[in-house]
Amino acid sequence: MTRSRRRAAAALALPLLTVGLTAAAGHADAARELTCEPGYLCLFAGPHGTGRVLYAADAHVTSDWFTLADAEDIEPPIFPRSVRDPLPDGFGCTVRLDDQPNLAGTGWEVGDLGVDELTGARVASLAPICG
Repeated sequence: MTRSRRRAAAALALPLLTVGLTAAAGHADAARELTCEPGYLCLFAGPHGTGRVLYAADAHVTSDWFTLADAEDIEPPIFPRSVRDPLPDGFGCTVRLDDQPNLAGTGWEVGDLGVDELTGARVASLAPICG
């Protein structure tokens, strides 16, 4: 290969390499670890609100109510050991965790403000329950 062809090939390869690096960086951003922000409902891999955050959702808690969306299909299912519930006890609401998608299967409720311990059982959906 002549010197001019090598230069042309190198000039063409540099933009392609840059595009590849940009795509890889974008993929790394998408795979970031979840964090448990104040006011979020969070499920943790470890006991006492420790370990990796497996699920985090903003409960949008105000002084008189909250807005927490149902999660009808947590995929893949998770196996949390603890939960941080941001819902004040005075709201009369709990969060139901179910072992099957679409709020089906065996379920249990967590309802105390703060961190509660869980058994590590499968969670595939969850929803707030009020009333």
